[in-house]
Amino acid sequence: MILGTMPALSALTVDQKLRLVSELWQDVSRDSTITAETATLLDERLHEYEANPAAVRSTEQVATGIKELKKRIAASRA
Repeated sequence: MILGTMPALSALTVDQKLRLVSELWQDVSRDSTITAETATLLDERLHEYEANPAAVRSTEQVATGIKELKKRIAASRA
């Protein structure tokens, strides 16, 4: 696992980790080369979304959920 080889990443806050994920995704998305397998997976996921768009959550909703979970965990440790 990458976190095990880069201890500084483990020290990041949840907000910093979420920002890092976003920045990494933006960097990766600049590479226009995708494999046939990746294209197939993207097509499958797009079809799943089109079949049931209410079944997904926005990035903001996911981030909010993570932050709320973090608060609950911190409260349970107090």
